[in-house]
Amino acid sequence: MIRLAVITVFLFSVISVGLVAVKTRVQEMETRLSVLQRDIRSDRDAIRVLKAEWSHLNDPTRLKRLADTYLKLSPVTSAQIASVKALPFAAEEPEPRAAQQPARPSAPPGPPEVASRRTTP
Repeated sequence: MIRLAVITVFLFSVISVGLVAVKTRVQEMETRLSVLQRDIRSDRDAIRVLKAEWSHLNDPTRLKRLADTYLKLSPVTSAQIASVKALPFAAEEPEPRAAQQPARPSAPPGPPEVASRRTTP
């Protein structure tokens, strides 16, 4: 009979310690959960403020007013438009590519050379 009482007391004490450990762990998790929920709420509020600020900063009427004030742009005139032939690099006819480079032996398979892609204006 005494053995049964000792075993019962021992089991109750082990279960009590386990229950206290679980309760403590749950309280820590609830605290962490409330902190995370508060952080999420704060971040959502900050996102809402940033979206409102973004909408204000990208308002087309505001941007037009700022462009008129600071950029001093004017419409393009016909005198500003040129043909491609009038550009300096287009006046010279390039030689065919085969005549510019000496013949090379075929390269082994692999990535192409970066230097061979460069063109001079």
